[in-house]
Amino acid sequence: MIKFKFSPIICIVSLLCVILPEHSKGQYISISGKVICNGKGVESVVVTDGNTCVTTDKKGLYTIQTSKSTDFVYLSTPSGYLPHDSLMIPHFYKRLNINKSKIYNFELKKNPKNDYNHTLLVHTDPQFYKTDNFNHYQKVIEDCQETINKYKNVDLFGIDCGDLVGDKPEFYPTYIEYLSKTEIPFYRVLGNHDMDYSRRSDETSTTRYNKIFGPAYYSFNKGKIHYIILDNIFYIGRDYFYMGYVSEKILNWLKEDLSYVPKGSTVFVSMHIPARLSNKSEFFKYDGYSIAEQTVNVSALFQVLEPYNVHILTGHMHYNRNIIHSSTLYEHNLGAICGTWWQGDYCLDGSPIGYGVYEITGEQVNWYFKSVGYPRSCQMRAYPAGSNTEFPDDIIVNVWNWDKNWKIEWFENGKNMGEMTRFEGIDPKVAEMCSNKEKLEFNWISPIKTEHMFRATPQNKNSKIKINATDSFGNTYIAEL
Repeated sequence: MIKFKFSPIICIVSLLCVILPEHSKGQYISISGKVICNGKGVESVVVTDGNTCVTTDKKGLYTIQTSKSTDFVYLSTPSGYLPHDSLMIPHFYKRLNINKSKIYNFELKKNPKNDYNHTLLVHTDPQFYKTDNFNHYQKVIEDCQETINKYKNVDLFGIDCGDLVGDKPEFYPTYIEYLSKTEIPFYRVLGNHDMDYSRRSDETSTTRYNKIFGPAYYSFNKGKIHYIILDNIFYIGRDYFYMGYVSEKILNWLKEDLSYVPKGSTVFVSMHIPARLSNKSEFFKYDGYSIAEQTVNVSALFQVLEPYNVHILTGHMHYNRNIIHSSTLYEHNLGAICGTWWQGDYCLDGSPIGYGVYEITGEQVNWYFKSVGYPRSCQMRAYPAGSNTEFPDDIIVNVWNWDKNWKIEWFENGKNMGEMTRFEGIDPKVAEMCSNKEKLEFNWISPIKTEHMFRATPQNKNSKIKINATDSFGNTYIAEL
C-alpha cells in the first residue's frame, strides 16, 4: 500500500479548484475589438461587458475577459460622439455570440453639435395597455416637438424612465415608432411593467426587454456630464412581486464605471423605482408596498455615488416629488406621461401630464416641468376659497415642481401678504376626476395627498388675489384669482 503525504498548501489548492469561480474552470474567454470614427481609432473609450470595464488604447483597440454566458459588450459613449443608429434605439452595444466571433468592433460618429451645452427631455411611465392610448400619446409627442424646436442649436436627447408598456410587449414597436417622431435619441430605463414575470428568477426577467433595447444598465457621456442608466427592479419570482433593489453585480459595475469619472463631477443616474421618497432617514418599512416603491438598499447606492454631484431621475409613482437628500444629491421623481393610466389630464398629485426638461451648460443644471398643452410658464394651478374641504376659507395652489428652494408668495388687492403655508392635501381637479368611478376604466384609481400644496386665508373672499412662485433659479411664475 502506497502512502501519500498531503501538505496544507496542496489541500488548499485542491479545494480552490472546486470552489473558484468559473474563470478558473475555463468558462471565461477573451474578446477584443476596435472603436473607430471616420476610419480612425478612438482612444480612452470605456468598454464593458456589464461586469468589468476596460479602455481602448491609442489605436482604439480593447481586450476584455468575459464569461461565456455574457449577453453584451458595450460602450460608455464618450463626449463629442454619438452611437450609430441612435434615432430609434441607440446602438452602443453588440450582442455576443461567442461561438461565431470573438471580435466586436464599434463605429462612432462625431456629434455635429457641441454637447458642452445640451438639453435633456425626461419621460416616464407611458405604460401603454391598449391601442387607444397612442391617440393621447400623440399629443405628448406633438408637445415635445414644439419644445425641441426651441432648442434647434443645442444638442438634444431624451431618457424614458421605464414602464414603457403596461405588461404589453406587443406595443413596443408602436411606442418606438411614435417616440421616434421627435427625431432625437431616447435612452430607455427598464420598468417593472417591462419585465417578464413568467420567468422563474430575476436574472432572466429582463430577457424580453434586452432583445429590443439592449443592456438594462449602462452609461454614456455628454459634455462634462456622465449619465448612468440603472436597473433597480428585483423580481422576487412570484406573480408580479418585485422590490426596488440594486444587485451586487450592478453596484460593482457602477463602481468600476465611475472609476473613470473624476470625483466631484456631475453625474445623472436614471432608474425606474425611486431611490427614496423622503430626505428623512426614518426606519424603512418592509411591507409589500414599501419595498416596491423605494430602493431597499439605497444606502449602498448612495455610498458609491457619494464623491459626485448627483441628480437622480426616477418615475414609477405617477406624481411629481423633488427630494433634496443632501447638498450633492438631488432626486427628481417625475410624474407619468400617462397621468392616471390615460384616464384623464392629471397625475395622482394634480400635476398635468408632462415631462422634465433639463438645460445643461458645462456642469450647471437648470430644470423645469413642461406640462403638455401648456406654455413653459404653467408651473402651478390656483383655486379660490371653498375649493378645499379641509380649509374652506383658504385659497390654495398646487406647485408641482416645488422644492424647498422655491418661494411661494401671495398678494391680496396688490398688497404683499407674505409666503403661503405649505400643507399636504389633495388637488381638487384630481378629486373631481376620480369621483365618478363609472367613467374610470380602473375604478381603483384614487387621488393622493401631495406635499406641494399651499394655502392662505384672504381677508375678503372677493379680493383680487395674485400668487408669485419663484423657483430655484430666480424665475417667477404668476397665477391670479
